[in-house]
Amino acid sequence: MWQELEILRKEFLELRLSEAIDYEKFSMISIVYNSTKIEGCSLTENDTRLLLENNLTAKGKPLTDHLMVKDHYSAFLFLKEISKQKKKISIDLIKKVAGLVMKNTGGMVNTISGTFDTSAGDLRKAQVYVDKKYFPDFTKVEDLLVNLVDNVNQRIDNVSGNEILKLSADIHYNLVNIHPFGDGNGRTSRLMMNYIQMYKQEPLIKIFTEDRADYIDALNKTEELEEISIFRDFICSQQVKLYKAEIDKFRSKDKGFHLIF
Repeated sequence: MWQELEILRKEFLELRLSEAIDYEKFSMISIVYNSTKIEGCSLTENDTRLLLENNLTAKGKPLTDHLMVKDHYSAFLFLKEISKQKKKISIDLIKKVAGLVMKNTGGMVNTISGTFDTSAGDLRKAQVYVDKKYFPDFTKVEDLLVNLVDNVNQRIDNVSGNEILKLSADIHYNLVNIHPFGDGNGRTSRLMMNYIQMYKQEPLIKIFTEDRADYIDALNKTEELEEISIFRDFICSQQVKLYKAEIDKFRSKDKGFHLIF
């Protein structure tokens, strides 16, 4: 699969698909749609595009879903600009992204251990339990983030080829399992994964919403077996799927078209 990825990446880049007018914008919008859909957002991909391009809301759908999409896109655009400056990963950067992701849907959370604001990207001060799993104690979160940031920054300027995608998968897997925030951890982790791609000027990664079950399964199995290659392989499969879809669309662009009067 990794060899197939290398072949498809080369073909994708040679076709210069990313240089098409508005390609990057529509790619980002599609990634935002898939990422928010994974979190239960009710907007369709067309709803998402109309909202982000024309500020048109989808009739009968929750305001919070629209705000989730707009916040996610704003965080994406922020990271795109930061990546041009070649800024290394930092805890402050991750917190900034988390705050942007939750800007209009987060808020203050009061716990026995203290108060934190998810809309400001504050680290959580409470235990988190999701789907039969406890995440690390909140008192360990900052140290875990320090170790993650150090590992990523030591590797980021030295990786090339398939190792870039592996690094992107690694930051995603580890960040989402540290689960440093009260909400928005999945979206933040997927954005930081794509920050690595943007930093290295690589094609963006999309996790397809129809593969959500496989995505969750890959996260769980990676933890259960303590084998990072499981999640790396899943991300590789998603990128292979993306390259194939984009290359197929390009190849079929002129097939069967005729003028209609």
